[in-house]
This record gives sequence, C-alpha cells and structure tokens, in this order.
Amino acid sequence: MSGRPGDARAWAVQADPSPESGRSQTNPPIYIAFLWHMHQPLYWPGQTILETQEAGAYSYSVFDIHNQRWGPYTTWPRNAVQMGIDAGLPHAGASVSFSGSLVENLNHLEASGNGNFANWTAPWNQVINQTTSLGNPRMDMIGFGYYHPLMGLIETEDIREQVRMHKQILAETFDGAYSKGIFPPENAFSLDMIPALAAEGLEWALVDNIHFERAAAGYPYSTGGNLYEPNRADVRNPDPGDWVQLNGLWAPTRVSAQWSRQPRYVAYTDPETGQTSRIIAVPTDRYLGNEDGRGGFGALQYEAVMSQLEAFNTDPDHPILIVLHHDGDNYGGGSDGYYNANFQAFIDWVKARPDRFVATTIQDYLDMYPPDPQDVIHVESGSWAGADNGDPEFLKWLGDPGTDGYSPDRNSWAVITAAKNVVDHALAVNPGGGETAEARRMLMNAQASDYWYWDGSMDGIWDTHPTTASNLAVASALTAIGSRTGDATPPTIFKPQREPYNPGETEWTLTRTNEFDIWTYVYD
Repeated sequence: MSGRPGDARAWAVQADPSPESGRSQTNPPIYIAFLWHMHQPLYWPGQTILETQEAGAYSYSVFDIHNQRWGPYTTWPRNAVQMGIDAGLPHAGASVSFSGSLVENLNHLEASGNGNFANWTAPWNQVINQTTSLGNPRMDMIGFGYYHPLMGLIETEDIREQVRMHKQILAETFDGAYSKGIFPPENAFSLDMIPALAAEGLEWALVDNIHFERAAAGYPYSTGGNLYEPNRADVRNPDPGDWVQLNGLWAPTRVSAQWSRQPRYVAYTDPETGQTSRIIAVPTDRYLGNEDGRGGFGALQYEAVMSQLEAFNTDPDHPILIVLHHDGDNYGGGSDGYYNANFQAFIDWVKARPDRFVATTIQDYLDMYPPDPQDVIHVESGSWAGADNGDPEFLKWLGDPGTDGYSPDRNSWAVITAAKNVVDHALAVNPGGGETAEARRMLMNAQASDYWYWDGSMDGIWDTHPTTASNLAVASALTAIGSRTGDATPPTIFKPQREPYNPGETEWTLTRTNEFDIWTYVYD
C-alpha cells in the first residue's frame, strides 16, 4: 500500500454503494485536482505594457484586457481555495501556472497606480502560506516557462533558461519554495523535454491524457477527435482494456477510464550520451477539463460524468486522479461564478461524498500514491484540446505552408534559429556581459507561443513579433561579441520535422505515396 498508512484504506470501511453510482463497495474514491492557467504576453517585444498602451499599436486597450481579469489575477482563486480550507478538507487546494510576462505586466500596472492591482500579490501569498494536511501549499504556484514558450519545439538549454527565469521571478513575487511540478505552456509535451525539466529539479509534468491513450494498444480511434490516427511507432503501451464512452459532455472519442488517469513515469534517453532522464507524467483530463473551463461545477456535471468512471476505479494504490485543467482567466473558467458560487457548490458536493470523491492538490496525491518506478510508459507528443486539438506535430505553432508556399509559423522558426546562433556565440565569448544577458532575454521573448497563435490577424502584427524580438536579440548579441575573434559555436539546428507525420496511414494517401520529407532549419 502506497502513501500514508490508512489514507488509502479508509474508503473500504466507509463505502456505501448508491443507485447513482456504478462503484462497488471496495472501490477507492476518485481524487479531483485543479490547474488554473494564468497568462498574458508582452504585447510588443521589448516594451512594457505601459509603453505598448502609449504607442497605441492595437485597436484595443491592453490595459482593459488586464482590468477585465482583475478577479482571477487577485482575489478569486484565493476565495476558491479558502472554501476548501474552511470546509475542513485536508487535501483541498489548486495548482496555478502564472507566467513571468504576466507578473511583469501586473507589476507595471501596480507601479503606474492602477487600483485594480494595488498590492495584488497579497491574496496569493495569503493562501500559498496555508498548507494541506501533508504540509504542501494549498496553492501550488506550479513551474512554467517565463514567456510561455512552446517547449516541444525549442532546445534543452532554452527550456532550462525559461524555467530558470520563471523560478527567479516567482521567488521575487510570491512566498514559498518553487513547485516540484510544471504545467508546460499549452500543456504541450514531448519526451525530449524531459532532460531539461529533470535538470531543473522538476519531478513531474502535466500531460494531456489523450496522449496517454493514443500511445496505447487498442485505442478506439475515431475521426471525431479531429486528429489523424496515432503513428504506430507511438503505440508502445499495452491495451488497458478500460475504454468507455463518456456521456453528458463533449467527448468525441472513447477514453481510458482508469489507466489514462493515473500518474506514471516517462523517460527519455539521449541518443548521443546514452543517459536516461525521467519524470512523472501527471495526466490532465482532456474532456472533463475542457468542460470545467466553461464555468466549473454546473457547466461540468460532476456527479453525472465522474460517476461513469467509478466502476473502473479498482486500484487502491493508484486511484483515479481527475485533473481539471484550463485557462483560469478566460471564458467561464475565469468568471466570478466559477471561483465563487460554483466552486462553493463543488466543495459542498465533495464534502457530502467523502467515500466517493476527494478534493486534492496534485502534490498531495503524489505523496499519498506515488507511481511505481518500474511502470514507465510512452506518451505521444502534443498539447491540449484548445490548440487545434493538440496534434503531435504542434501544427498550431508550426503550420503547413499555404498555397503560396509560405508559412508565417515556419518563417518565425527560421528567424529564431538564426538569432539563437548569434546569441549562443555571445554567450560563449562574453558570458557575463550585460548585453549578452539582454540578448538572451530577448531570444526567450521571441519564443512566446502567443506570437504564433493568431496567424494573419491584425494585418499580421502577431506574426512579426518573433522577428522583432529576434532582431533586438541579435543587436545586443553583436554588441556583446564586439571585436572578439573566433567562432567555436556549432550550427544551430531547429528540431527536425517530417511530413507527413504519419506515413502509411490516411495522411499519406491524402498527400503522396511511398515518400515523405524530413526538413529542418540550420544556421551557422
């Protein structure tokens, strides 16, 4: 039995099957955790939010975007977590991913006298300083990349720098130690990210659970999920045999009821060194999280939907963990109702059913039910549903060329590849220079995934931002390099890609026969 003695056993005595539930008397409770994602970008590379507002480059007010979200950025998350504390729930809390660029923006707004954000960190620290019964923060300010980079498309050292920058600004902003876990921006994950995350001391990463399922034998593929078939090279896990069609919410594909809701180890072996790194992949719930993001309890019918999983919850050492993950500052998931009345309804509901459902933080769950170190699985690359359904190519940020042969996404990666080589040269010859640090900061800014998200919008302003930031990075890097001679910096190579991604299946027959391309960008 994993975890604290008695924790996983209490349900066996208390369990009382009810007509509304498909569970048996011996099933453990289902654990429910929350991840709220808070983020705003730098709306113009190299500018503060005050400078961007003054410049008037946009048809809207960047101040208003933040003012409309004052609740999620100040008191509402604290209110929600406090409800669980006041209800006496020992493990209740939440995880929040808070980007470095958002912290920058709020600090500048506070300094400018914006009353919505006066002393904006106080509500956060109030609840961060309260702990669960296991001594973990009630509000876990989870790891993240400073500028919201798409980590599956950048190099190991850049991932590490984004995390290091995030560690620094969180230490300067909020109380408490840095989290043991990370929510990769856009919930986008690939196995080759593991060495960077592990090297930064992170023990677990959140991974959308459809990428567990699509890597398992027997996955009941359906075109309703708006993705091509899984590549057979990714199908490396045995059939969990617990496939079920969820009803009462948008769930276009059948899901693994238990197996894809249990944290498991994932690993990556460096092909050059043979060194293996590993972390825990904590599955986030694709369909339930998406539904919860519409407004929380009531928008997602917790009882009706979650009870469909109870009969499959048969592993007392690793009970089902449902991680409801979504933007905490957008749409219904960022509303007054979500954090206040609806969250209170959730607390009342879970408190009345302690034998069936337990509100928990992710860290408390992992402390009680650590995954088996020998149970190492494979997961498919990809992001969450909100980004073109999260295909393994990350096409939302790496779109195919149009009929004119041009892709703004690919163009941006080509520019960043060149800029990175110049910045890396500056780091090699003048590592301690102020201009070198500025060059690296602007390169990190260039990687902000928002800049790829709205292709063609506002006459292409967003498409230009990676190049704007890269040009600023190169200018600082060249100043840092100065008259220094010698260049031992190797070529910079963008992560190699293939097209079609899944040769031999539908995508192949739609494009070509018996051939595919491997492509990249290289700059030296």
